[in-house]
Amino acid sequence: MAALLRAGLLHTLYQPIASLADGAVFAHEALIRGPPGQALESASALLKAAAQEDLQYDFEGACVVKQMTRWGELGEPGRLFVNISAAVLVQVLKVCGHDVLLELVTGLRVTPRMLVLEITEHERVADMDHLARMVELVRRAGVSLALDDFGDGRSSLRLWSQLKPEFVKIDKYFTNHLSQSADKLKTIQALQQIAATFQTTLIAEGIETQDDMRVLRDMGIPFGQGYLLGRPAPMPRTCIEQDAIQALQERRVAVFPELGRVAQAGHLNRLLVVDAPVAGISTTNDEL
Repeated sequence: MAALLRAGLLHTLYQPIASLADGAVFAHEALIRGPPGQALESASALLKAAAQEDLQYDFEGACVVKQMTRWGELGEPGRLFVNISAAVLVQVLKVCGHDVLLELVTGLRVTPRMLVLEITEHERVADMDHLARMVELVRRAGVSLALDDFGDGRSSLRLWSQLKPEFVKIDKYFTNHLSQSADKLKTIQALQQIAATFQTTLIAEGIETQDDMRVLRDMGIPFGQGYLLGRPAPMPRTCIEQDAIQALQERRVAVFPELGRVAQAGHLNRLLVVDAPVAGISTTNDEL
């Protein structure tokens, strides 16, 4: 990993985040990759190698700089989602301060109001109050915040409540086969209620089928991301995949899956019924 960082062999791919109302590209998420065809090509392999060599801070810092540098070179006007772990974000702000961070952003020709810091590795947040204070300093300069993979076991409802991110990404577990799962549908509906309370915009990750996308669209989820809309690519996209556009433009209404185990109204199963004793005027407190 150290040799890879010194050689500057990391490169950036971009995956579109699009409106599920009309298919318009809303933003791009920057994804890091290693040398193509080699063992350290995937993001997971890179993260594992960085952890083994105790280079998480250096690796994430190099990724963020690489992603923003390339975005500034392209001169793209849209929003850019950049992944950073909560622990590294706190460390960067502690060592450099938010002023230096913002100077770096603008120096790379990235407009702060178009930058979205996507917080990952939620379980490593040791002091949420401190993180919330640090994030607020960055937010005042116009940088937005997102929580990644909400619902995958690492996410925290308390973190959502304290940070009040502008965006929350719904983990792909809840979107995969959504059109066939009433449990997942009810979970996403619950997240919609929480999002309305905190004034957060939801983004559904991992959309791979037209049926799942239709359900998300008809549920009112504003934005989506996934292979159906567009795979990661070296250049940002101006439009999503044609299959996704076609499905969004169809007037077919999605049929929501229903919970099959809900009891019919008025039916009580396996409930023991007994005659209730009557309390009279002369009944004592002890008897009652």
